[in-house]
Amino acid sequence: MKNIFLLIPIVFVVAIITLFGCSKKRGCNIETACNYDNTAEKYDGSCTYAQKWYQDSDGDGFGDPTISVTQCEQPVGYVDNANGSNRLIAPDFNVADCDGNMHHLYSELDAKTIVVMAWVMPCSACIPDPLAAIAIVDSYSSTHPDRVVFYLADDYGDESCANLSSWANTYGMNSATKFSDASILFWNYGQPGMPKIIVMAGSNHEIYYDADASTVGLSAAIDQAISENP
Repeated sequence: MKNIFLLIPIVFVVAIITLFGCSKKRGCNIETACNYDNTAEKYDGSCTYAQKWYQDSDGDGFGDPTISVTQCEQPVGYVDNANGSNRLIAPDFNVADCDGNMHHLYSELDAKTIVVMAWVMPCSACIPDPLAAIAIVDSYSSTHPDRVVFYLADDYGDESCANLSSWANTYGMNSATKFSDASILFWNYGQPGMPKIIVMAGSNHEIYYDADASTVGLSAAIDQAISENP
């Protein structure tokens, strides 16, 4: 009986400790957390932390891996993934070619056409690269008929269509769709240079390839554009 009376105070003390221990406020008590609660006495696993957000400038739900911020709340215009691209967006145009046919660039890209476009000065220095580019485009005619087209434009759009067409046809670029329009200026489509060759594709109207006086990597860019826009 004496032992029982000795145990009673011990049980009482344990009960008091347990009671006060259970009554401690639980929450996120880590100061570096976004939801830090300075009144929380016991950590309950609820802490959240700042994360990286990626800019989604075109609103397609895919972030730009090169532009990000790290913070607790999601900023307007940012998403939680870096699945987007940092490709340039091609400016739209709606102009007639040298045969009088209208071309709305964005409509053609939306229809999954891959547009390879070269800007030239009709002179001897501008022959090799556009000629190589049109040969590459022509190589897709059997595997991807009507998917890849070649456009040839005068650099400043101030050459007559007659002169541009005569020059192109003389050097084997008869199949090119030709433009001479001041609203299609080469410096609006990436880095300036001459001759300039680009690849445009997709509903996001992106520039997949931008090279000056070169066709290195052109086929790979066309292949990627086709793959991403089946």
